[in-house]
Amino acid sequence: ISLRPQYPMIIATGGGTRSRHVYSIALELGMPTGILAKLGQQISEQNALMVATLLAPYGGIKIGHDDIFKMPSYLALGCIPVIHGMPPYGYWEEPPETGRIPAHRTDVGAYLLAEVLGAARCVLVKDEKGLYTHDPKKHPDAGFIPEIEVSELLKLDLEDLAVERAMLTALQRARSVREVFIVNGLERGAIGRALAGENAGTRIYCAPADLTTGA
Repeated sequence: ISLRPQYPMIIATGGGTRSRHVYSIALELGMPTGILAKLGQQISEQNALMVATLLAPYGGIKIGHDDIFKMPSYLALGCIPVIHGMPPYGYWEEPPETGRIPAHRTDVGAYLLAEVLGAARCVLVKDEKGLYTHDPKKHPDAGFIPEIEVSELLKLDLEDLAVERAMLTALQRARSVREVFIVNGLERGAIGRALAGENAGTRIYCAPADLTTGA
């Protein structure tokens, strides 16, 4: 809240553990990917409502995807727009290569929102400091990854990845937002440092295009 006067911000909410629970039930019932995407959206939207309600005394306001064109007005008034992060593929979510869990979830939605609005940066707030070579909750000796180019990260094909692979694919084709910061939201000051452009966890970036080859 104290950062809002200095950094106009938009909050996109994820689904967290509750969405994983819903996905698990839906998978057991044999529901297709498009239905799972709609269920994930409902959890993300409930979280947006709760966050906006908590932030209401400080300018928090819940908005929907159809309200994006109002964003400049809300920001000019000093509001903190809160939107659910699930991208609006819904029933038209394409089937993933394996399984039925939607590939485009709230990490993707937050990044695409930042990209389409031309945000200064995209910060993903997690309950871990950033990326590791293995799940640090299961492997205490896991190596921390402070900074990595997105194509190199995809090549590593990490078994446990704290961000959605589809978000990394989108970052490879970035036109506006060419870096994403992952920070631990439980670490005091980490979000503020990331908003200021400092790497407070893991920085994933897209290398500048090669002007000679166009790559």
